[in-house]
Amino acid sequence: MSENQSQGKARGRGKEAGVLRSLFAVYSSWMTLLTNGTLFAAYYVVSYEAIVRSNSGFFLLTIPYSLFVLLILASSILATVAIFYLRVSRRRRALSGVAQSPVSVALGALVVSCACSIPLLGPFLIFIGLNAVEVSGIISFIASYQGTLIEAIVLVDAAGIFYYLRLISRSSIALKV
Repeated sequence: MSENQSQGKARGRGKEAGVLRSLFAVYSSWMTLLTNGTLFAAYYVVSYEAIVRSNSGFFLLTIPYSLFVLLILASSILATVAIFYLRVSRRRRALSGVAQSPVSVALGALVVSCACSIPLLGPFLIFIGLNAVEVSGIISFIASYQGTLIEAIVLVDAAGIFYYLRLISRSSIALKV
């Protein structure tokens, strides 16, 4: 028989915390909860204003309100986890990642607003070289599939949250809490 028998240990997972444990470690502080609440309120105000401005002063949603709140909640959680990771990684002199949640909230607010009156998208698309028919086709596509686009943005946010929580669990930050 061989003298090097397996000890029954998983490969490389001895010092890793799980993603769920990392999430609990991140949200164990009242400062993190306060940060998340502040980001949620800020994202809500920004997206509300973007929708009101693009709809001539009316808050008109063409998707379910729960999907709109889910987008803002996912984006605020992503920003909170990313801020936690950046703060800890800067302290440990590690290479840090990039937060994408402000971009997803801005994109989501653009998609949620009435697609027939998006004030920034039309001139931008014409500026990059599209003609009026192509611009109206893109705006019609956004109007037709805006619920699906918001769901896709929420899934991208969830993937970002999972990514940062995996980074936190691999760096053994969650084990110290």
